[in-house]
Amino acid sequence: MRPFAVKTVIMAVLAIALAIPGQAMAAHTPPPPEVVTTMTPFDPNYKYLENGSAYISYIGKGKASVWGETIATRRVDHVGVQLVLQRWTGSEWIDEYTGEKAEMSISSRSNNTIDNLPVSSGYYYRVKSAHWITYGSTKEDGIRYSSTLLIPD
Repeated sequence: MRPFAVKTVIMAVLAIALAIPGQAMAAHTPPPPEVVTTMTPFDPNYKYLENGSAYISYIGKGKASVWGETIATRRVDHVGVQLVLQRWTGSEWIDEYTGEKAEMSISSRSNNTIDNLPVSSGYYYRVKSAHWITYGSTKEDGIRYSSTLLIPD
């Protein structure tokens, strides 16, 4: 084969491998069902709690980082977020770590990052995030879930 043809074949194989969904690693459990709550509205009757989100990323060496944010429609008395790292057992999500509440006063946003959380290879993880605001006598809250992450071997 000519060098150009070899390069073309190699590039085609790599492109196909990258296009195939999934991860080349062994999971200890079947994948969890997807829960779609990212960027969906909270209760449509809420006036002040606008958005909440959470994310998880693998930072290597058996450690993960989680992040979450709550956004209000305006400055409120209190706006907060609390993050919970969860692991999939194959049949249910269990809480592995619950972070401290992160709350801001007279603000429209609150966020929190927790780094270096221990995770085990071959397991699926996600973040459950609680979001809330208080404004005068009004209290609004909701839960969000991040996408799932399979920790590599």
